[in-house]
Amino acid sequence: MTFEIAFVIFVVLGMLVFLIREVARPDFIVACALAVLILSGILSPADALKGFSNEGMLTVALLFIVAGAIKQSGVLNNIVTKSLGSGKSERKSLLQMMVPISSLSAFLNNTPIVVMFTPVIRKWCKERNISPSKFLMPLSYATIFGGTLTLIGTSTNLVIHGFMLEKGFDGFSMFQLAIVSLPAGLLGILFMVTIGYKLLPDRKSSEETFGEDVKKYLSEATVEANSPLIGKTIEAAGLRNLSGLYLIELIRNGERTTSVPSYKKLMAGDRLIFTGVLSTIVDIQNIKGLKVETGTYLKLEDLQNGSASLVEAVVSHRSSLVHKTIKESKFRSFYGAGVVAVHRNDERINDKVGDIKLKAGDTLLLLSNKDFEPRWSNSKDFYLLSSLEEPDIVDPKKSITKNTYNSMYYY
Repeated sequence: MTFEIAFVIFVVLGMLVFLIREVARPDFIVACALAVLILSGILSPADALKGFSNEGMLTVALLFIVAGAIKQSGVLNNIVTKSLGSGKSERKSLLQMMVPISSLSAFLNNTPIVVMFTPVIRKWCKERNISPSKFLMPLSYATIFGGTLTLIGTSTNLVIHGFMLEKGFDGFSMFQLAIVSLPAGLLGILFMVTIGYKLLPDRKSSEETFGEDVKKYLSEATVEANSPLIGKTIEAAGLRNLSGLYLIELIRNGERTTSVPSYKKLMAGDRLIFTGVLSTIVDIQNIKGLKVETGTYLKLEDLQNGSASLVEAVVSHRSSLVHKTIKESKFRSFYGAGVVAVHRNDERINDKVGDIKLKAGDTLLLLSNKDFEPRWSNSKDFYLLSSLEEPDIVDPKKSITKNTYNSMYYY
């Protein structure tokens, strides 16, 4: 074994270790590994950048643009919703979902299809009291089955096709792969609606899990009539940096402020809703002028009355939030939403919300204003799991966020 081969193996193994341990974002880790090989002289700049000129890679990029345009139209959402049917027979609905999605995936990239239909299917399941986990994994499998049917169905086919053309081969025709993939896909769908359906987990959403034990996670405090806090801002009252609790909502005369700014002044009768580690509730009990309601009657649905709504979002592997605490990311000010709870590996993290360091795949339960979903549905930072009531069409004039002024006051 030559030194060059040993060095390449060492770099690749190191890259895999960093990816598994999630030391940084995957694209950054891979770029660093490539840079090491270039600087060592093992790869020339021309060879390192050669892949970007691959015909398949360029086609993949164009397909993402097409899929994005189709997603914005909202047309396919209605098709899938109608194909799911009434839900009286779950297996029949599963079959009716997988067949059209596999067909769509044959001509569109897999990733945007999964992102596009996840909130639609979750909403459909929620309305019929069906566990979303019974349909979301088959959704992913359906796109994989369909992606193998055609040349443009998945990026793997296109990349290999590009390499074949570079080596002088003819490459694949549009439907050449379907000779093998079509029967394999049909068998896969048949398995999922029979044996596979029994093996699929029956999991609850983070919203349902949180709602069952809401009294363990939510606490309420009221500003008393003669409180010395009246007229003070949230930050001056010491409510911004509590050791274990996180202020998610202020209720005043029936009006709700979900993303409570630090400069907001308190008034008599204000109801303050906290989430976090309730064993540290003594922090607000020691604040003179606050009456703590330890046995709060609040239910999860009460938080989203009026202009407030609850949204579930999964942190993306491409997210700028990864490896940052919620406080460091200034989540409340930048996104205009308060984090009620964070779930990881199907369990709620029982730490102060602001101090939780986020990882890719974490599920966030957010309390936000009604405009949160239209503004952030296309964000690379997370995937929204709750569905919009209307097709997600972005108005460029309305997509500009106005957080510059407020960002200095929040975290």
